[in-house]
Amino acid sequence: MKRILFTGICILMCGRMAFSQETLTLEVAVRTGLANNFGINIAKNTRQIASNNATPGNAGMLPKVDAFAGYGHGIANVNMSNITGVELDAKGANSDLFTAGVNLNWTIFDGLKMFITYDKLKLLEEAGDLNAKITVENTLAGIIAAYYDIIRQERIEGIMKEQVDISKFRLELAQLRSETGSGSELELLKAKVELNADISKLSNQQTVYINTLATLNELMARDVQTKFGVRDTILMGYRLNYDSLKSLMQESNRNLLLYNRNVAISQLNMKAARATQWPVLGLTAGVNFLHLETQANIVNYNQSLGGTIGITAYMNVFNGLNLQRDYRNAKVSYASSELEVKQLENRLDAYLLKIYNEYTNQLELVGFETENITLANKNMDIARTSFELGSISSLQLREIQKNLLEANTRLVEAEFRAKLTETALVLLSGKLLH
Repeated sequence: MKRILFTGICILMCGRMAFSQETLTLEVAVRTGLANNFGINIAKNTRQIASNNATPGNAGMLPKVDAFAGYGHGIANVNMSNITGVELDAKGANSDLFTAGVNLNWTIFDGLKMFITYDKLKLLEEAGDLNAKITVENTLAGIIAAYYDIIRQERIEGIMKEQVDISKFRLELAQLRSETGSGSELELLKAKVELNADISKLSNQQTVYINTLATLNELMARDVQTKFGVRDTILMGYRLNYDSLKSLMQESNRNLLLYNRNVAISQLNMKAARATQWPVLGLTAGVNFLHLETQANIVNYNQSLGGTIGITAYMNVFNGLNLQRDYRNAKVSYASSELEVKQLENRLDAYLLKIYNEYTNQLELVGFETENITLANKNMDIARTSFELGSISSLQLREIQKNLLEANTRLVEAEFRAKLTETALVLLSGKLLH
């Protein structure tokens, strides 16, 4: 039994050696993720499409020029005469026709809709840029959370290894006492059961740790089985100030900036709906060339080259009042977009307050649990000595062992939660990329 337990412990204790190859810093993880993450690259492509679309030509401000050319050959039997008495009777008469030309169509006035459309395309380009930055920010926050989660899980694993060591110590003493007749078999069996339970928990925790590595690898868009280690400390930044965060959030939060762009776009949609009620004026011009050679006509040859220019006008007089309906709907959409901004502002204010409260609470817990760990470790040292001397029971030692585990875990969790809330607050302020 002792050999089996020793083997199990060695496997668990040595399992980490397979993963301690590359030491990955947070800076390298962030740089790799920002360069390779699939979501970020997709967002950049979407932004590029919006940028490509923001052109005067796409807004209808430039003329449309079409060139054409054609050639035709025909064979016909012809019998004809004209009023002058000239007659033509031809069998299998050949005809060759070549045409070419260039035509221009240019809308020169459409109620200023083309200018409104161009402004809208520029706003959509800005919105695409904001969407890309939001994706980058969210991915960056995810990488930071995943990195510190690895540290958290690794430290919890270390705590559990200490628990296994203590349980092994209890088992060895229980075995010794059982062999000398000073201990009971019940106490020995209980020590074995609790050691097995601790080994099982440690095994589960190692699985959790390995899975957190896969999560970070996924965010960095690299092989999810890549093995690496991390630093063992959760570093906190400077103490954040609520009023400063709120001011920055109102100015720089990219979700809020995006909603404000949507308001501007809705306003332009309303103007565009109004512009459709104006007449549309267009300019047309063209140059045409024709060359005809035929045996099927009294005139065997004809060639012409000339140009045309003109102005067109169009205005919808009545279409079932749909233009007015479109304008009213655009106006309602504009009002809704303004309400959405206010709703988001209210939601962000509430979220900022709740996260900041949790942030300050976790910082206080870190200080409290750091002090508590010192007491718990001291208590554990005294308990081990007392247990060796037989002053306390196995049950009392197990309870103190449990208290030490909980105190260590609470400290790690408080540090991790403090870092998560810190990251969330900086993300809300719009300054995470800085």
